[in-house]
Amino acid sequence: MSLNKYVLMAVLALGSSAALAEGGAERSKQFWENFRLSQEQIHGKKDQALAASDSQKRDTATKQVAKE
Repeated sequence: MSLNKYVLMAVLALGSSAALAEGGAERSKQFWENFRLSQEQIHGKKDQALAASDSQKRDTATKQVAKE
């Protein structure tokens, strides 16, 4: 094959890979935002879980003191 064919193949390969990769960062960012949102809906917010566990500990401590 001549040098022209190799150059043409290289240009086409680079051009097609650039076209396929366009917008990849935005799609990745959108995926992680959606993932975090879905996890928050499933498990609740991290702060809420801590507040709930703290209030349960306080309730348990209050009940123990009341029993004594």
